[in-house]
Amino acid sequence: MADEDELVAARYRLRDRIGQGAMGVVWRAEDETLRRPVALKQVLLPSGADAEALAQAHRRVMREGRMIARLHHPHAIALYDVVEDDEAPWLVMEYLPSRSLAEVLAQDGPLHPDATARLGRQVADALAAAHDAGIVHRDVKPGNVLIDEAGTVKVTDFGIARAVDDVTITSTGRVAGTPAYLAPEVARGAAADFRSDVFSLGSTLYAATEGGPPFGAGDNALAVLHRVAGGEHAPARHAGPLAPLLGGMLQAEPDRRLPMSRVRDELAALVSGSAGTEEGPVTPILPRPAAGSAPSSSPDVSVREPVPDPAPEQPVAVAAPVATAPGPAPVLRPPPGSPPPDHVAVPGRPPADTDEARHPARRRWPYAVAGLAVVLVGAVVVVALLGTGAGSGARVPSDAGSTPETSSATGSGGDAATASPALTGSADDRARQQAVVDYYALLPDRLDEGWQRLTPSFQQSTAGGLENYRSFWGSVQEVAVLDVSPAGGDAVDATVSYRYADGRAVRERTVFGLVLQDGVWKIDSQRQD
Repeated sequence: MADEDELVAARYRLRDRIGQGAMGVVWRAEDETLRRPVALKQVLLPSGADAEALAQAHRRVMREGRMIARLHHPHAIALYDVVEDDEAPWLVMEYLPSRSLAEVLAQDGPLHPDATARLGRQVADALAAAHDAGIVHRDVKPGNVLIDEAGTVKVTDFGIARAVDDVTITSTGRVAGTPAYLAPEVARGAAADFRSDVFSLGSTLYAATEGGPPFGAGDNALAVLHRVAGGEHAPARHAGPLAPLLGGMLQAEPDRRLPMSRVRDELAALVSGSAGTEEGPVTPILPRPAAGSAPSSSPDVSVREPVPDPAPEQPVAVAAPVATAPGPAPVLRPPPGSPPPDHVAVPGRPPADTDEARHPARRRWPYAVAGLAVVLVGAVVVVALLGTGAGSGARVPSDAGSTPETSSATGSGGDAATASPALTGSADDRARQQAVVDYYALLPDRLDEGWQRLTPSFQQSTAGGLENYRSFWGSVQEVAVLDVSPAGGDAVDATVSYRYADGRAVRERTVFGLVLQDGVWKIDSQRQD
């Protein structure tokens, strides 16, 4: 172990120890060549390993360190170089006077959801850039998230965890690192990848609002590792609008998790809904106040969202969601009493229209047209009701394979039944399409029945639980399925139209994945087409 004032690699003078973990010791040091402060990490290779294992770990540190040094991002601690001293590897990194998120949580308590969203957006932005560069972090946890006095958030220790086998049971049989933040598949021995970073970030944000990781912690690392491998955890209870997104990130099955770019965009959408100034919104990182108490007015640390320089002749705006692989879309619940933001997504919920968000004046004429359309639709409905005597609501087929000729494509909150969209394909294709039509015909009034048309997995991960489901549909006045078609396998492609209580009218194209449970086709996943 090195000592203070020691010179490393004939260049870096160790000043004081600022951190220590299973992977190594971090020092504040001075680069005597460039006369600047740096952080030096003395990497501790696995004790008890044979010479070949040590040599292999040494090579990995050098190789991955030099690869990570190519990553340049405002929310990632820069890795300047990897040097050798006394046949041991040292990481030379950017020095950031800061507290780790782990220290903030230990000293100040859990964060408010809006502060967590701002912190998480910056972390997800760095991780998404790393993933684009082919770099997996492999050890996302509160101790590797740093917050400086200005509120800037940076991630550290990219990729080095794998180099020293620090994310699972090592060759010596010892559990290293922090197993509470691992993804279940990694805890079971699989290699970490981009999807496991998503899970670990979800665990980190969960801990930020709940006060501890989703699987708990404790001195018995093997017991924690066993719980993580099982994949079952308690839902977040204090995360507010973050809870549904956390559910999507903490899916036990890696393929069901959102990609990091989508996580970043969803967090950015939450952040963009918060009040701020031209210099960038500031949300204090505060401990959650006790019940009935007022929030503290003197925060120690803030998270400031940097405002990027606008491109020529273009307004500054949150980046639109990028195309993603099939998987469940998160459901972000707005704060109580506020209108639902456009990025909320329950089955069929449309994404934000950023053009309208940038140009509020353009919203007025669509409302007038929508109002006129509602009047005309009402007149047509009256004629239809008088002529046919039909009532609202869906006619549910007696078995999964039946396909009634007509059914309501408008939810029970609508004014009348309309002709069902044309169904195509095989009998099973038509049954699945009819299931989507029937589901929306129950909404928004017959929520308990609609809820039963979703699989348990979808109910918890994408819908975010029954309370969030009811909250969303309480803002919808009418919903209609305009057309449906087979999308391959057990998937259905549908265009769904929404009319909200605040007058907005939105149309969305969505691909639904269905599964047959107890003879009933149920919605199991959704993605924007």
